[in-house]
Amino acid sequence: MHGARVGILGAAGAVGSATAFALALRGRARLVLADAAAERLEAQRIDLEALAAALPGLDVRAGDVDALAACEAIVACAGAPHRDGAPRGAFLGENAAILAPLLDAIEAVEGAPPPALVLVSNPVDALTTLVARRLGGRARVLGHTLNDTLRLRVAIARARGCDPAQVEAWSVGEHGPHAVPLLSRVRVRGRRVELTSAECAQVRAEVEGWYARWQALGTGRTTQWCSGWGVAAVVEALLDGDERPWPVSTPLAGTWGVDDVCLTAPALLGPGRAPRVLRWAVAPDERAAIAGAARAVAGACDALAATGAPR
Repeated sequence: MHGARVGILGAAGAVGSATAFALALRGRARLVLADAAAERLEAQRIDLEALAAALPGLDVRAGDVDALAACEAIVACAGAPHRDGAPRGAFLGENAAILAPLLDAIEAVEGAPPPALVLVSNPVDALTTLVARRLGGRARVLGHTLNDTLRLRVAIARARGCDPAQVEAWSVGEHGPHAVPLLSRVRVRGRRVELTSAECAQVRAEVEGWYARWQALGTGRTTQWCSGWGVAAVVEALLDGDERPWPVSTPLAGTWGVDDVCLTAPALLGPGRAPRVLRWAVAPDERAAIAGAARAVAGACDALAATGAPR
């Protein structure tokens, strides 16, 4: 069992509860759960607590934002209820306001190493940009965007007729309509492959239409298990280190010509350090699309600032 404390804001929701479960199964023994829905949170805590009989050392506690701010890693899943038919960007103002008390609590902590703060709420790139600008060195801030890369690999596997686990491919840019699948860097079974135009069209149609297809199901919720597994994997890489790169939304400093905006990029994660972005060469059309994603995220942040809303 690992000793670092991991806090989850929004732990009573679908993503937060899946994240807590995945972290417990990965051996993260010390969990601090927080949510505005106190009774549902207590139910989740009691449910997870029983696993202490099977997972030695598991300690699951409920807390507030001050308790979260004292953790080595913090996952922020809290957000406004999902509304089918609404784009991710529609939730920026609401979710920025929901995160504000946690940011206040982090800023109030003195004398402790900066925690790793993983943002999951949408629109994750704009929120990560705003939070990184506000907190500066008070936290190692990144956004969870692994789902796009996993969905891209599944789409490529479907087009190529292979196992998704045999595909290495990356989605960068925005987690949203400005996602950029790096189809120039696809590997299958460890070998570079060049997708045909028909395969590229099939893959793009699948990944670009994913959100609309999900919304059409009318569940009134976001994804749960994929997100929970992915967040737990990223937290583990942040706390323990990992030689593999991970796609995360992180502040870019000149990568692909982008500055002062958080976008998804491949990065090496490890304890006590900010994500180290890998400056991969990309095709000219991919670089142009990444620039478009940066403009969209920057525009969303500027629009929120113009309203005078809390950030």
